[in-house]
Amino acid sequence: GGERGEVTVIFADVVAFTRLAQEHPPEQVVAVLNELFTFLTEIVFRHGGIVDKFVGDCVMAVFGAPYPQPDHALRAARAAEEMLCWLDSGNAKWRKELGSPLQLGIGVGSGEVVEGNIGSEKRMEYTVIGDAVNLAARLEHLARPGQVLLSRATAAAIGAEFEVRSLGEHPVGGRARPVEIFELV
Repeated sequence: GGERGEVTVIFADVVAFTRLAQEHPPEQVVAVLNELFTFLTEIVFRHGGIVDKFVGDCVMAVFGAPYPQPDHALRAARAAEEMLCWLDSGNAKWRKELGSPLQLGIGVGSGEVVEGNIGSEKRMEYTVIGDAVNLAARLEHLARPGQVLLSRATAAAIGAEFEVRSLGEHPVGGRARPVEIFELV
C-alpha cells in the first residue's frame, strides 16, 4: 500500500552507455558507474532528495517523499543542474580513463504519486508510482547529452530561479496526445 503525495522525480541516465560497456572491461565500467553514482547520490542528498533506485546506468531520485517538501520541484531542478556541473569536473578524469567523457540525459517530472512499499509478499521496496514518474522516465529517454527536460508541472513549479524554454509539444511513448516539453536552460 501507500499514501498519495506530491513529488518531483529525476531520472539521470548515462548517454551511450552501451558503447561504453562494449569498449571497456566490465570491471572498469562498474568502477566508473560506482564512482559516478557516489557523486550523484551525494548531490541528491544535499538537495534533500532520496535515491529510489539504480536501474543499470540510470539513477532515479525522488524529492518530496517520504517527507513532504513544498519546494520539491525547485530542489530537483537544483540537483539536476548540479549533476551536469559536477559531470564537467568528473570528466577531466574519465576522459583519460575511457577515451571519451561521460554524459547524462536527465528527465524531471512533478505530480501526484502513491509512495510506499510496493512489491510481492517475498520482496518489497519503497518507491513512488504515478504518471509523474512515467513522464520523467520518458523525458529522460528524449533528453540529449547534457540536457535536462522538464514536464509542464515541473517548469511551472520552479519559478523564476531557473530559465526554462518550451520545446513545444512532442509525442511521448505511452501517451495518446503530444506533451509540451520544457528544457532547463
